Amino acid sequence: MMILNKPLPPEDLKATELRVSLPAHVVRDLETMAANTKQDISKLVEISLKMFIATHNDFLRRNKVP
Repeated sequence: MMILNKPLPPEDLKATELRVSLPAHVVRDLETMAANTKQDISKLVEISLKMFIATHNDFLRRNKVP
């Protein structure tokens, strides 16, 4: 988690594989978004998950940063 632009240690920036199963329509939408934006699907998923974590950090049981 990055708080107020605090840099993360290098080990937290290392790409790590995660396999998930998603509904076919979500995969199709990600493929379409990747093609339209010329971004890798992994990057789109990373951005989406970071946004989800930022808005739902109560799931992590951490206090929100004001």
